Amino acid sequence: MLYRGRELTIAVVIVAGLIGIIAAGVFAADVEDSTPSPEPFDSVTTLGISQEDQRDAEHDDLSIPRVQVFYSQYEYVVGYYGVEQAVSTLDQPEHDQQFGYPLVVYVSDYGGTTVELTDEGYLTAETSTGWVDASDAYFVVDSEARTPAGETVVPFGSESAATVFVDEHGGEIVDWPELRTRSFDVDSAAVVRDRVDEQRSQADEQVDAVEPLLDRDPVRTVEDDETVQDAIDDAPAGSTVEIPAGTYEETLRIDEPLTLRGEDATIRGDGEGNGIEVRADDVAIDGVHVDGVGNQTRDPDAATEDGDEEDWDANIESGYGHGDAGIHVVDATGVYVTNVSIETPANGVLLRDAPDAVVDDSTVDGSEEWRDGFMGVMSMRSPGVVQNSTFDGGRDGVYLHRSPETVIRDNEFYDNRFGVHLMHTSDSVIADNHARGQELAGLTIMTNPTHNAIVGNDVREATHGILPAGSQSYVADNVVADNEYGITTSADQSLYEANVIYDNDVGLRTGSILASNRVVHNDIVANDQHVDANIGPLRIWTFDGQGNYWDGAYGTESGGVLDRSYSPTDPVQGQLHRTDGALTLAESPAARGLSELRGTTPGLRSGSVVDTAPLAEPVNPDRLAELDDEQRSELGEDGGDTS
Repeated sequence: MLYRGRELTIAVVIVAGLIGIIAAGVFAADVEDSTPSPEPFDSVTTLGISQEDQRDAEHDDLSIPRVQVFYSQYEYVVGYYGVEQAVSTLDQPEHDQQFGYPLVVYVSDYGGTTVELTDEGYLTAETSTGWVDASDAYFVVDSEARTPAGETVVPFGSESAATVFVDEHGGEIVDWPELRTRSFDVDSAAVVRDRVDEQRSQADEQVDAVEPLLDRDPVRTVEDDETVQDAIDDAPAGSTVEIPAGTYEETLRIDEPLTLRGEDATIRGDGEGNGIEVRADDVAIDGVHVDGVGNQTRDPDAATEDGDEEDWDANIESGYGHGDAGIHVVDATGVYVTNVSIETPANGVLLRDAPDAVVDDSTVDGSEEWRDGFMGVMSMRSPGVVQNSTFDGGRDGVYLHRSPETVIRDNEFYDNRFGVHLMHTSDSVIADNHARGQELAGLTIMTNPTHNAIVGNDVREATHGILPAGSQSYVADNVVADNEYGITTSADQSLYEANVIYDNDVGLRTGSILASNRVVHNDIVANDQHVDANIGPLRIWTFDGQGNYWDGAYGTESGGVLDRSYSPTDPVQGQLHRTDGALTLAESPAARGLSELRGTTPGLRSGSVVDTAPLAEPVNPDRLAELDDEQRSELGEDGGDTS
């Protein structure tokens, strides 16, 4: 009670201090009388296409129309790749409340350069474009012009330049007010949500495609007087090599389409290099144990061996893609690894330029200390499926680099640095995995990719439960419990919904400087602190009249929502779920007056989160009941109060 009383006292002081600020009259928006000039685009905060699309466009000397917006209540200039992306964002609900109104909007001016289209319709410009006020610009819509993200609107500073472009490439000229009335089919997290089931089905098809490899005839059994490698070299392509029970102190190389099948068989290396090397398509490895793997995790000469040392990812190539592995697959398609166990100080399964691989029903035991090991599955430029497997120890359970459209599902991860770690990888699905005890994060996505889905996972006892980056991702139906930080909303233009965020030190952490995410229909319960908000504008976590279920929100139920808004970052309301007396303070005339005033002024809620329509009932009551039962059971085992 002493701790709670101290928190309440602090909250009273904070409220009193804020009321003093009101009396001082510092609430007026400090808007400059003069119109600001355009900023260099590399200095603004950007939204729009993915980093990978930007890099590809720059590599091919393509041009992407850009927009920069100066807002009345936001200290940063916001840049958009694509005029259609900017228009769609400006028209989103709660946009003005979060950012204030646009003071001025500048768009690229293609009238001052020679603009052409490639054979694919991509925009190119002879010189850099300048800037023109959107209200003075002429916009060409429905032309043949494209960017890596799709069809695009092309702006011009003069009507004559726009007319020349239309005459050559088609389309229609509209002004800024007319453009604002149009809707555009821009990519969004809803697209990712709608295709998750399709991607699951595609993964099923990939598994179905490799399973017949286990039924190959003829079967060649390893004899007592020969090595396994002798049998592999002697077997015809398309056949099966069967390894009887026993330990075989050798390493293997498979250069033809074969199936290697063991029954209680161990392939044991000498602690140098790989256990099994695969250099052929349509290879299956079933039912073997591999140990005696080397401990090398990088090859400084790899970039010059396999590619251009000037490539942007040459360091990643050498540092991640060429280590030792229990099963080392390179330049091979359709490899199937199933019912395999691997003990390794480096990689378990390494896939490099090995698309359509399937790792299924396997176990990788890595190093006890993650810094001493490497990846359970290391996949570089190798989209495929990793499922039904267990990864215990080592650096990362599954690591992907430039392996889009990979499905990672129904796995278990224990005591890694990261359970799943995506780098430069878009359009993938991380689904229905269990992660426990990760040092840094259960599931993490880095390097600003797009269109990833993180769904149905259960992540606990990590520093960060789910730590996504990039844009237009879908994070849904996950349970994150007993972590230091549950979910960080650092993937912008993304959808976070139907997650259970329970008993974390911090439930949700706002990681994106822009308020471009939709965070709705989540159950946020029993966290020490529900939300930690960093710098940035007011974030409205409500959509279409509904928000989230909060432990601590209160009010009268009407239509499934409460009639009072709730701010988990408010110094008083943020205490409601865990501090005696906070409700009384929240209902005081001073606190209510402050809340109402701050709710009408965007600038006063910088760095804050507000749910304007908290849900009256949980979205996932059964999951919450299970978590409550687990918590009570743990307290009982520890001798705590179970009443």
